Amino acid sequence: DISSHLQRILEWEGKDPVVVVHVGTNEVGRTRQEVLLKEFEQLDNKFESRTRNIIFSGLLPDPRAIWHRLKRIRELNAWLKHWRGRSGFVFVGHWHQYWGRRELFRSDRLHLNPTGTRLLANHITRAVD
Repeated sequence: DISSHLQRILEWEGKDPVVVVHVGTNEVGRTRQEVLLKEFEQLDNKFESRTRNIIFSGLLPDPRAIWHRLKRIRELNAWLKHWRGRSGFVFVGHWHQYWGRRELFRSDRLHLNPTGTRLLANHITRAVD
């Protein structure tokens, strides 16, 4: 839970730091959508007191997932993208770079391999710049 550690994480980062939050898929299957959305809103409120330079890195497609899990991931990305307009942060989506590209994932088909990691890092770096 990043929100509970936010103050410690940003303590030495100076005034108005750029914060990148990469959103993983672990909670998508375990937590109701309404709970996840509320947690994002609470996180945004905590960031607001420290910085407005927030970049949310969207959820990647899960190559192992069945259709309803993929649907939830896409819905959450769509909500983040829409919510960005109200909250003023930057949303970086990665769906099109990773969808159907199993060669970017390790053999467990969940975690990125070095090539997939470089692609993600480059995509986020462009958003920061």
